Amino acid sequence: MRILAALDRLGGNASAQEISDEIEKSHKLRIPARTIRYRLSMMMERGILLPSFLQSQERIIGLGEKVIIVQEHGGISEELEKVIEAIPIFYWYVPTHGHYDGYLIHAVYDTKNPKLHEMILKRLQKKQLIDSYSEFEIVDYESKRVDFTKYGPSGRWSWDWEKWIKNIPTNMESEEGSPHSMIAEYKTIDCDAADIEILKQLKLDPEVSMTTLSLLLNQSINQVRDKVQRFRDNGVIRGSKRAYGFAGDLLWFSTFIEIEESVNGVLKNFYDLPFPGVVLMENPKKFCFRFGLETTDLKRFLEGFRLMRGKLKSYFFQFHLPDRIESSYQDIFSLFDSTSNRWNMPLDEYLKIIDRF
Repeated sequence: MRILAALDRLGGNASAQEISDEIEKSHKLRIPARTIRYRLSMMMERGILLPSFLQSQERIIGLGEKVIIVQEHGGISEELEKVIEAIPIFYWYVPTHGHYDGYLIHAVYDTKNPKLHEMILKRLQKKQLIDSYSEFEIVDYESKRVDFTKYGPSGRWSWDWEKWIKNIPTNMESEEGSPHSMIAEYKTIDCDAADIEILKQLKLDPEVSMTTLSLLLNQSINQVRDKVQRFRDNGVIRGSKRAYGFAGDLLWFSTFIEIEESVNGVLKNFYDLPFPGVVLMENPKKFCFRFGLETTDLKRFLEGFRLMRGKLKSYFFQFHLPDRIESSYQDIFSLFDSTSNRWNMPLDEYLKIIDRF
């Protein structure tokens, strides 16, 4: 647990020596780097620790992203899924129930054409594939830190729900600063095909070497290194994180909230939870929190959530069904046109796909 906690704090590409130093600093306990390497290897082998993934912000290079939730038209789920699967900008989706019964979709778009999704969704309505929909703009996001001190070797969370619920009113009256580090505005930068290919390869493997990238792009190592550094300097690349496979069979859900007052206090209630999850932000008052909880934990979470509703302008829940679709995010980089150095997302072709059904 100490190794995992240190890795979560330092980032997915932290070395065994860095983890050893972090544990000694935090716990006054010396674990040799060779022992940490062995334990990391064993956790990977057992599926407790999953490969690292790149944290990046493609909005800076002109690639926006939305969460779209659609209410399917009665009785044609199979056709709707085929349409979603056939449209390249819909790179991940999952069946969902909640405020909308249909699909929750992650979709990209060219920030120079922000109406792209709306046109597609209107056509889906016209063809009676969906009845209604909601769009959530992902302006920024972050993986919520996991509190491993609340997770035991038995594989269960030792979380004091009573204390969390009791602290909710106090948190909402607190004047503490925001618990997140997300930002609402970005400056965009221009890119070429080599830039996009580098980002794609880093998405596939955050630990890919400069030598490998150099050979792949037929550019010098210094050229590749400069491009990667430019991405870091402009906030496109934010480091890497590790995913975890120890959580077991959980019910995943997305909570969409618009906060009317006590913004930081409401957010603190979510950030106090020890569980792994992701936070998406549309603006400084509009968020999506995504968690996986056991049913007993979900019941207690909803008890606490009821205490926050008075501070919210609106909210709704979407529960993800178990048959989650494998993400194909790296495929969206093929939508970049190397001739014009722009994102190529032909609306007419997407509408023709819909019209075939």
